[in-house]
Amino acid sequence: MQNPASDSPLTPRGEHRILYVSDPSSIVANFLPDPVTADSLRRWVDMLADSGVDIFQQDCFNQGFTVYWRSEQMPYDQRPQHAKSLTMLDAGEQPLQVLLDRSHERGMTFIAGFRMNDNHSGEHYPRRAAFMDAHPEWLLPDPTLEKDDQRMLDFSFDGVRQFIFEVMEMVVDSFDVDGIEMTFREPMYFPPSQGTDRAPCLTELVQRLRDMLDEVGRARGRKLLLGARVYATMQENLSLGLDVPTWITKDLIDYVSPMDPMYCNFNAGYADFSELTRKSNCMLYPGTAPWTSWQARRRNQIPAERLVAGRTNMTRSNYRALAQTFYGGGADGLSVYNHFVGGLYPPPYYPQALQVFYELRDLPRAARGDRHYIFEPPGDPDTITSALTERLVLDRESAQPSGIFRFQAFEQNDQVQVATLMLRGSLTLHDVVDVQLNGATIAPGPFGKPDIKYQRPFPDIRWFPLPADALAYGENQLSITLTKADPDASGEIVIDEVELWVQPV
Repeated sequence: MQNPASDSPLTPRGEHRILYVSDPSSIVANFLPDPVTADSLRRWVDMLADSGVDIFQQDCFNQGFTVYWRSEQMPYDQRPQHAKSLTMLDAGEQPLQVLLDRSHERGMTFIAGFRMNDNHSGEHYPRRAAFMDAHPEWLLPDPTLEKDDQRMLDFSFDGVRQFIFEVMEMVVDSFDVDGIEMTFREPMYFPPSQGTDRAPCLTELVQRLRDMLDEVGRARGRKLLLGARVYATMQENLSLGLDVPTWITKDLIDYVSPMDPMYCNFNAGYADFSELTRKSNCMLYPGTAPWTSWQARRRNQIPAERLVAGRTNMTRSNYRALAQTFYGGGADGLSVYNHFVGGLYPPPYYPQALQVFYELRDLPRAARGDRHYIFEPPGDPDTITSALTERLVLDRESAQPSGIFRFQAFEQNDQVQVATLMLRGSLTLHDVVDVQLNGATIAPGPFGKPDIKYQRPFPDIRWFPLPADALAYGENQLSITLTKADPDASGEIVIDEVELWVQPV
């Protein structure tokens, strides 16, 4: 959606720009020493503070287990990596308290995060939490898992919502946190196809959390925040039972972070969220993920076990492009989710990899660097995210079939030195296409004709240097017409991969 007021980003609200999310396990597994010490936790917080982070969110609960803190009411995470913290815990020192105290000392807001559902199975968790075994009726059936390994909670049940509420209340009562975040990273909270009808169940829980935080906040003399990490589009969230519009318009949440759980989404409707957040006190911090797209992983044939070392990690150019999209869509900042997956494995490693945050928090600074947009299916084709993916289909059996691929680019033409667009699909070397961008024909190759030498090894790719005024600020329409079909090919041409490079003046 284009900014109706002007062809420039809306001014971000508030003072917070970077929300760093630390998931329950990866930092302790791959970064912190064994044993974990209070000093190592403080050094970790210092790295974030020294990298421009404003809000530090530490996930501290998932699947019925506590993480970074211990309670007599429920078990501590039993995975081997979390044994690193047992020395501290046995000595009566809560890692969560150390993280919180150091965050406050460094001027950062500290948020406790809670995974509302988590589908990691027995491959990751040696055993299931006792409350799940005691209440099998509370679990949503996953046909891919054995009966004794089901982990997903059905929020239709009062008992499920009460259990989650009590855990959050326990953390707020035990620690002087600045707020809590609900992480909705899984595509299931109610039985299939019943999410929309049962959305009031989750809204009731969100209202209870709002009331609890307000009551505690009044006693502590400050407002406590309630955030929600949700899916990248309103349509997805509503289908899952997450009534995000109601949460925003009724001032139930203080910030919302729309995102794909695993991959960056350069083409989601972030402006749909800002239309609501700009009329409320709710801040908009869209989420980044460490990888560009599922499609890139498939295209490069990277095995799952080697994904972290593959060619799909977000680059600084990718991050700058995504920040341009976020702020152009009305964001107040951004959240960084699982950033360590990209920052811990391939160079330049932490803490150097954290320095990109200084660009992401300052749009004019980010706008001085080149930008690389990737418009591809962000997730696996079986996910609801990919069902909403932009794609163009041309039937070779039709006479000069045509279609439109829409993408977002919040670029001001007078600030662009050079821009290049590339499309990729199931084209052959002998398929001839006419391509228009926003109604104007664009010519392929550097001299206005196909580069045959380039196309021989990559027949599915077409690339186009763009005229200075080609891009529209906001939504762009790429129209593709098959003017001559390859006589030796049949079936459909699918184009769902478009990339854009922008070099600023």
